[in-house]
Amino acid sequence: MNRKAIAIITAASLIAVSLSACGKNTADTDNAPENVTAESSIENPEGSTEASGAGESIADEAEKDKPITIVTHPVSCEVSGKEVATGSYPEIVMTPEFSGQYLNLFSEVYDLNSYWKDSVEYSVGEYGYYQIDSAEPIENPYSSEITADVVRADDALFSVMVSYYDYSGGAHPNHSTGSVNIDPATGKTLEINEVINDSTAAAKAIKDELYAAYPDLVSEFESFIYLEEGETILDVYEAKLDNNLYTWTIDTEGMRVYFSPYEMASYAAGYQEILLPFSKYPDLIKPEYIPTSDLDKEAMVGTRELEKEMVAAAEPSYEEDENGEFHVVNNEGSTQVVNKSWNAFTEDGRGPDDGTHITLAKTKEEKTDWLDTEVWADQHGFEVEMLPYSDDDYTYVGDMPMDYPYMYNRLDVYDKAGTRMIYSLDLYALCNGPDEETGTYSRTTQFIKWAKIYDGTLYVSLIHNGYSSEEPNSNYMVAIDPSTGYVLWRSEPLVANSDNFLLINDTIVCGYGFTAEPDFIYLLDRFTGQIMEKIPVNSAPDQFNAVGDTLYVATYNTAYEFKISTY
Repeated sequence: MNRKAIAIITAASLIAVSLSACGKNTADTDNAPENVTAESSIENPEGSTEASGAGESIADEAEKDKPITIVTHPVSCEVSGKEVATGSYPEIVMTPEFSGQYLNLFSEVYDLNSYWKDSVEYSVGEYGYYQIDSAEPIENPYSSEITADVVRADDALFSVMVSYYDYSGGAHPNHSTGSVNIDPATGKTLEINEVINDSTAAAKAIKDELYAAYPDLVSEFESFIYLEEGETILDVYEAKLDNNLYTWTIDTEGMRVYFSPYEMASYAAGYQEILLPFSKYPDLIKPEYIPTSDLDKEAMVGTRELEKEMVAAAEPSYEEDENGEFHVVNNEGSTQVVNKSWNAFTEDGRGPDDGTHITLAKTKEEKTDWLDTEVWADQHGFEVEMLPYSDDDYTYVGDMPMDYPYMYNRLDVYDKAGTRMIYSLDLYALCNGPDEETGTYSRTTQFIKWAKIYDGTLYVSLIHNGYSSEEPNSNYMVAIDPSTGYVLWRSEPLVANSDNFLLINDTIVCGYGFTAEPDFIYLLDRFTGQIMEKIPVNSAPDQFNAVGDTLYVATYNTAYEFKISTY
């Protein structure tokens, strides 16, 4: 089953029972959630527009003369009559007339609304528990807030600026900004490289405008950049483009790029914003994304705020398995997977198993400036693989996203139809710490990239977006008993950051690469995670697929074929 079909199957059920995934690319009108009208609240996916605790419907709250209304949902968690955590999340509501023109857009916005709602309610519930559990509760409530602003809505782009604010103790709150840019016709979330003509020229323009706008911060900008041997500062700006790490919008003046605290400079430096004007960079943006008329936001977008809704504190509970071991289970029924160690290990210390392994012999190599994996997949009859997806036995859905919608820290495994949950595993500690060996946390946000159950064992790749120097203990494979959450082994780091991996006989085929870092395909023993073989490639491996005795590999700039042999 492909990724598009998964969005249809899971849309309603996930909202009711789990934290919703976000950012699924849709490409046909069948992806709009069934029986959901354009003005329905996400509280009632079946079509009722009654907002919980509001006393009025979302439709009544919307500004009838505007096609889009941003509805703010305040939430609160109270214990013994005291407010211990607060938050708010946005909901983008469209009139039937507007959503009827853009059904795929409506489907994507539906997912955004669900992600924002579940993210804030989850955080506020957790923050409420932290306050209860704290030996010295603070006077001020913890808070988790998301706000959204639709800044463009025409036939070419539906652009939303999103702000995130979280405070759970410490010297200061964490806050950042992001953007979502959607093709209204297809519902596809666009990456920055898809709207520009020349990534090298765009990277230079971003660097030049940032330095010109903030001359007093130039030395700080450069101190925040780690350069590998032979790498230039411009390479780093281009790498951010290639990895879609910029926050951006396009208006009538040009492309605007935004930077959050800690992104390019210290927290004290605050936010930065630059404009790449059409007058100065006439060939920067592809013509189809340049506005042809003024963007009358006031006429398009209205706002409303509902009454406060209550969220219960999410206290963890403990469950004893058949071996007498205790596992933490959250209120959604997820088993918490503990982080034994940041170091590679096998549970019984054994070496590679005497199973059936494979070796690879390269038979074809086609290098280009940039390999479009969608085109590559279509040519060979493949699907581009990423979560959520289904195999012959299960449906895999990422949940509990952290900094961005795709940074999943929980994995829900359903039956093949996607209707009955079989396993729910909370991998937050495994991704981000603390580990039981040293009590330390990850330096960056790590998340689930791909997962598959094979012969009763769950295999998962865990990665972070960035250089290995930012977090050396990342981009690795783990094997987990899905019924208990028990970690059987953890591989060496820096072996797996590709979009997927394969299991062929008793070998895991995975790959790692990053800008100015070595790029390899890795063959791991599936019983221990130990490296059996590594094969150099021209650039970072992205997708793997196997047909018969041929392995197909798409990297950033090269398409490979290998003959698979067993031993």
